[in-house]
Amino acid sequence: HAGSDGAFWMAVTHLILKEFHHEKKVPYFIDYTKRYTDSPYLVELKDEGGYYSAGRLLRANKLEKYKDIDKGDWKFVNIDEKTGDFVIPKGSSGYRWQDEQGKWNMKFEDGETNTAYDPLLTLLDHKDDVAQVEFTEFGLDKKAKRGVPVKRIKTTEGEKLVTTVYDLTMAQYGVSRDLEGDYPSSYEDKDQAYTPAWQEIFTGIDAKTVISYAREWANTAEATEGKCMIIVGAGINHWYHNNLIYRAGIMALMLTGCVGKNGGGMNH
Repeated sequence: HAGSDGAFWMAVTHLILKEFHHEKKVPYFIDYTKRYTDSPYLVELKDEGGYYSAGRLLRANKLEKYKDIDKGDWKFVNIDEKTGDFVIPKGSSGYRWQDEQGKWNMKFEDGETNTAYDPLLTLLDHKDDVAQVEFTEFGLDKKAKRGVPVKRIKTTEGEKLVTTVYDLTMAQYGVSRDLEGDYPSSYEDKDQAYTPAWQEIFTGIDAKTVISYAREWANTAEATEGKCMIIVGAGINHWYHNNLIYRAGIMALMLTGCVGKNGGGMNH
């Protein structure tokens, strides 16, 4: 159905996250996601009274250790998987605009100490607790509260719950990872975003076709290290929220390491 490409790609990514990230943990996908996306960055959760919502990226200057650093409101935080310590990636925009130049890059190095680190992608095995976070699915105008692994941290504003962008993405896409909450029961659950059966309501594409396609896409990306490409015409631009349709496809590209690769990417 015209204008429903976004729903198709959300379901493709649902399967990619479930089978190739959580279950299979394809090394190429995991490394690419750590290195070239904001997935390891910490996000503050907002207490809504009985449940939480996703807030802003955790600012480095909210941590006592970094409260006085230059452009600290625009430097963001990862956790080093090996040590469990907070680190501030040089890729944060604060390093582009701070007084000291030459530190803005994509290296796995803490911007304040130049120490190498390995970013922690998920808190699933390092959590202090599980928080119920509310997500809105606008296709069917439904809200769902889903379990997300969190850490309790001390900030200059008191104790806060944080999680990673990656953990929020897993929950948003309906990949439970055995966490409690209003998650889809299976790929056939048409009432929960973003399953293959859910997308069938909007696209008219059979759920089994989407499952087959998503597996072929991810297997190809794994075997070729990123040679999967989306080619779109001008038609998508004729629909409201066409930018989100593009972004839905780009999520599948990023999570399978296909951006910036010959033979991969979003092309028009």
